[in-house]
Amino acid sequence: MRPRRKNTGGTLIEVLTASFIGSTVLLITISVFIAGMASWLRGQSKINAESQAQNAVRIISQELREAMVVTVDTDGKGLSYRLPAKGSNGNYTVPATWDGVARRIELQGSKIVVTKPSSTRVITEDVILTDPLSTGGSATYKIFTAGPGTIVRSLSVMVVTKTAEYRKETNTSRSRELIFLRNIPDLARG
Repeated sequence: MRPRRKNTGGTLIEVLTASFIGSTVLLITISVFIAGMASWLRGQSKINAESQAQNAVRIISQELREAMVVTVDTDGKGLSYRLPAKGSNGNYTVPATWDGVARRIELQGSKIVVTKPSSTRVITEDVILTDPLSTGGSATYKIFTAGPGTIVRSLSVMVVTKTAEYRKETNTSRSRELIFLRNIPDLARG
């Protein structure tokens, strides 16, 4: 007598069940990955919008804190300013005098730029003129608002940026700062 061999293979139903379970696990894994990537892209878009607005306000603030004279446009979309002259050692001259360079910060299209007679530098792009935090989210705002008084000693700067759309979703960010001009009081006395 010959010993009977035991068949170790699976049946067709077992193979189909295993394939179905494996495919389902793979489909769920891919779906979770795609959802995670979409969430990451939305978050990255929001971070980009916030960075643009905050960096723009920071650069404008650094530039204007040292200003001697600031003249804000009536529409609030631009301003002209003068910086004091610096000596050969890099320090401001005393008494403070204008360095002779006419400077301007303004909105050009959707970009905020700093212009000097010899150059133009883009501070930020994707600027919008509607405030998303206003009632209804559609009120316009002024980028530059001069403080009280006839001599500008302080001004408010607000920048709202909007990032590119991801699946028809936009991300906006608003940054605002009150800037006090450092060199005005000395000049106002003289």
